Amino acid sequence: MSQAGGRRLSIFGRTFLLMLAALLVSEAIGLALIVNPPVARDATVRFSDIVQTLRQPQDGGPFMEPHGPGPGEGFGGPPEGPRPPMPYGVTLRTAASAPAPRGLPASAPLRAALAGMLGVDPARVLFFSSGDASDAAPGPGTLPGSFLAARQLREGRWLIVEHRAEGFPNALQRRAMLLFALGIAALLPLAWLFAYALSAPIRRFAEAALRFGRDASGPMLPREGPAEMLLAVDSFNAMQARLNRMLQERTHMVGAIAHDLRTPLTRLAFRLDDLPAPLGEKVNADIQEMKSMISAALDFIRDRSLNTGRERLDFRLLVESIVDDQRDLDHDVTLEPGAAITLNGNRIALRRLVGNLLDNALKYGERARLRLRVEQGLCVLEIDDDGPGIPEQMQQRVFDPFFRIEASRNRDTGGFGLGLASVHAIVLDHGGEITLANRRGGGLRVCVSLPAPSP
Repeated sequence: MSQAGGRRLSIFGRTFLLMLAALLVSEAIGLALIVNPPVARDATVRFSDIVQTLRQPQDGGPFMEPHGPGPGEGFGGPPEGPRPPMPYGVTLRTAASAPAPRGLPASAPLRAALAGMLGVDPARVLFFSSGDASDAAPGPGTLPGSFLAARQLREGRWLIVEHRAEGFPNALQRRAMLLFALGIAALLPLAWLFAYALSAPIRRFAEAALRFGRDASGPMLPREGPAEMLLAVDSFNAMQARLNRMLQERTHMVGAIAHDLRTPLTRLAFRLDDLPAPLGEKVNADIQEMKSMISAALDFIRDRSLNTGRERLDFRLLVESIVDDQRDLDHDVTLEPGAAITLNGNRIALRRLVGNLLDNALKYGERARLRLRVEQGLCVLEIDDDGPGIPEQMQQRVFDPFFRIEASRNRDTGGFGLGLASVHAIVLDHGGEITLANRRGGGLRVCVSLPAPSP
């Protein structure tokens, strides 16, 4: 066991590997953003660069030799050299007609400032912007948003400078989102595999514990899972084996004792023939009562040990056969019709369960009415009688072995107190519950709930 467990990764090791994988993926995302960042986009454009870009050589603008200040040239001195490099995302083009604003509002102050700095008629200049310049007077200020600036050239065409500010998400945000999405896509299968590897053995262990409560002789739990689960599985299987062995030994012991007791009781019964009639009859009655008590005790032990021979059976059909047997004896028993209900159980034990409950209902209530249905995954059997009922303070104690509401040992007034104890044992062995309740109209209602597996 230790060698097999030593080759398996522990829960701590599996959790550590999952955390390590998550850490490595997150570090890889950060490294990818640093090593391969997206192209930076300047969200602001200088107004002076727009002015210089829209100048023509005739204005003393770009593509001319350096010269002194010319008319209409504002701050920054005369433009020299080629057009200034524009930020990423700014386009320069020409058009035959005046450009459309594309949803941008016209800015009269910036239009007038642009016309003045270019030294042209304001009618030949257009300016649309989503925001004003950062300075009160246009100059070295910047335009933070989208804009469209245009100038009509001498030949009639329009020279256009346009910038569209990036919305959400921008390039950097899209790159980060893509990397994080890839990281999640890489981690989700790993997380699912680790979670399944950790939870599956625990779930099987819980199912085995629940099954053991219903069927102590069920199959052993397979040795699967991490090292810690292997230790728990081995302990559970050892406990199940010890309990089964203990139950078998107890049954054999009680059976041997009962067999040994019946032999001297039989000899005593033969030796009573020489006793006077009144005394012999009384002693014989005591001997018969002792034999009945031994038989009842054996039946009780056998019911507690009926954990083998489980099968899928039609519980309604089983109940109907018992009801028919009672009707053949002229007993007043009815069962409401309904659909078939399938259970996993021991046929003999379930027949004893229904039979004992019907015997009690007929003994104390003279008639029995049965209902059988499926409710929330449970098979519910209700048995009503017209008897005196059971006091509430005793409704749980009647399931104790040898407890009787009527204190005498007369079998005609209550038997030995093992009938309901046997019923209770069978219900528990099948993973169910049994409750008693006094009906408002008189009589007792017994409700048995047994697990009903899905079809």
